[in-house]
Amino acid sequence: MTAEHHGWIVTTSADRSLADVRRDLEAAGFSVHQVNDEIGSISGAASDDTAHKLRSIAGVVDVSPDSPIDIGPPDSPNTW
Repeated sequence: MTAEHHGWIVTTSADRSLADVRRDLEAAGFSVHQVNDEIGSISGAASDDTAHKLRSIAGVVDVSPDSPIDIGPPDSPNTW
């Protein structure tokens, strides 16, 4: 039986390079989808158990669930 994977956003500190943190995340079982150099975050997918373990990696500040955001079409009165 395999664990269900969910989307996660990993927030990093400036203590380590994003490349080093990414390498450690992938080694821990995190499937990286996007690296956001400008804001120091990495998004991807992992099981809940793996996401919990990612918090102990040096340079990781936070691991939060990723949620889709839809602001609607231009000029729409509805947002979020």
